[in-house]
Amino acid sequence: MELMYLGQAGLQIIDHSICIMIDPYLSNYVVTSGIGDAENFNRSFPAPLDPQLVRGIDAVFVTHDHADHTDPDTLLPILINNPQCVVIGPQPSLDHLKAVGVGENQLRLAHALQRESFADFHFTALPSAHYELEQDKETGEYTYLGFVIEIHDKVLYHAGDTILYEGLIETLKMISDHFDICCLPVNGRDAEREAMGMIGNLHPEESLELAQKINTGVLIPMHNDMFKINSLNPERLNVHAEESYPTQKVKWMKPGEILEL
Repeated sequence: MELMYLGQAGLQIIDHSICIMIDPYLSNYVVTSGIGDAENFNRSFPAPLDPQLVRGIDAVFVTHDHADHTDPDTLLPILINNPQCVVIGPQPSLDHLKAVGVGENQLRLAHALQRESFADFHFTALPSAHYELEQDKETGEYTYLGFVIEIHDKVLYHAGDTILYEGLIETLKMISDHFDICCLPVNGRDAEREAMGMIGNLHPEESLELAQKINTGVLIPMHNDMFKINSLNPERLNVHAEESYPTQKVKWMKPGEILEL
């Protein structure tokens, strides 16, 4: 299995004939859409892939409908050039993509806490709290998701955007007794960023606690590199890992870097 880090919360996973992406943000949509200003929300680095050139993608998982996770400027060219590709995610993300022209045949709703199959792999969506566990009042479907993805003998957890909430660790333990890879946000949260409209995530210390408690092989910190205004010094996590979780493997990845498992 090859895992390419795309920056922010984005991943590309290739294993034999399977190729999937999770939360690819390969444009500057946060700025070009007017959601964020250029001074604070321009990309900090070039996209490692050109979405116009991406081929061979079977599925794209999106965790929630924020511009750096459900990015039409990335997803539309991928879906046009990969007609077999399906976007799997929560209803708000699917509604957003439908509104910009994506056909229903390329959209699939992820139901929380149901083990589902696609192609030659399995996945289980589970609720994420950003900050609350939000549910649609009519359907009960969750607005923010994480995904446990099982490809052959490997198990990966991608949390999307989340904080620790009561029951998260127990839910993950019910899904799997180990995780080869955990991709967790580590940019934390504070009143100053909240006042600017930035909903926070796990603190670095919490990400290490979560990874350790669910028997994680390698923790990949994420969501800490795209926007400098919404990032923390990586040394905060590194120092805490060394002091409190010395056996936990941590792999900081650079955009475009590939990890082989």
